[in-house]
Amino acid sequence: MRPLIRFLKSHRGAISIVSVLVAIFLYFFFVDTTLNSAPSTTNPLSKSSKAILSSKSLIVASLKDDDTSWIREYLADWHANIYVVDDPRAELTVPMNKGREAMVYLTYIIDNYDKLPDIMVFIHGKRYQWHNDDPVYDSVPILTSLRLPHVYSVGYAPLRCAWVPGCPDEIHPLNPSLTSLTINPSEEVPDRLKAEAAYASAFQEIFPNARVPSVVGAPCSSQFAVTRERVRMRGRAEYERVRRWLVETELEDRVAGRVLEYLWHSKFDLRLLRPPF
Repeated sequence: MRPLIRFLKSHRGAISIVSVLVAIFLYFFFVDTTLNSAPSTTNPLSKSSKAILSSKSLIVASLKDDDTSWIREYLADWHANIYVVDDPRAELTVPMNKGREAMVYLTYIIDNYDKLPDIMVFIHGKRYQWHNDDPVYDSVPILTSLRLPHVYSVGYAPLRCAWVPGCPDEIHPLNPSLTSLTINPSEEVPDRLKAEAAYASAFQEIFPNARVPSVVGAPCSSQFAVTRERVRMRGRAEYERVRRWLVETELEDRVAGRVLEYLWHSKFDLRLLRPPF
């Protein structure tokens, strides 16, 4: 035993070096084995995410007095299509300033139907808006935190998560609170009730072969993300029909816009579609 102890003491330095080398070898051996044998946790969307990030567009409905500089400042990696509805000389405008953001959204889809990007986000032009799900109602954090792979996987996602107003049953088309609709803008009737009274008739004009739903609920304010595939579930002619209805309807501008506000989800959300949509 004593000779062994003397040997270990005399070769302490060499033994220490060998021990370190063995430890390093074992560490890398087991780490490499573990990594090679572990199941892959790669997000199946990761490969397509690069393509998504290079094909994404903002469609912005704005007025000429709106300051939209925040979009280029904070969202420079997006292709921004900024429509100015009340300036016929603007680079991007609409055939008629009617229906609020709806005319912008429809015009973009119709004009770009054959060259739509992978993901589109439809928003209003002002940075701060009461309906933004943010402590200070800021649009920037909502858009910068938007998970594009999720949008790509679900197809359609509203930018507002809060239920009120809009959910779960904002409009009862078959049993409206108003029994008749007065088109007179001077009438002191809330827009919500006017839109509810007009909804069934508008729905039948826009979708003549579809059943009018008994209850309609959706997040308010017409800001959402949608994929090209969801938009193209409907032909260009269907969007043209909706825009034609918007141009020709005798409904007040804000009421017509509100009717369409509660139709977007029906166009894009597969769970809510009924044939022949």
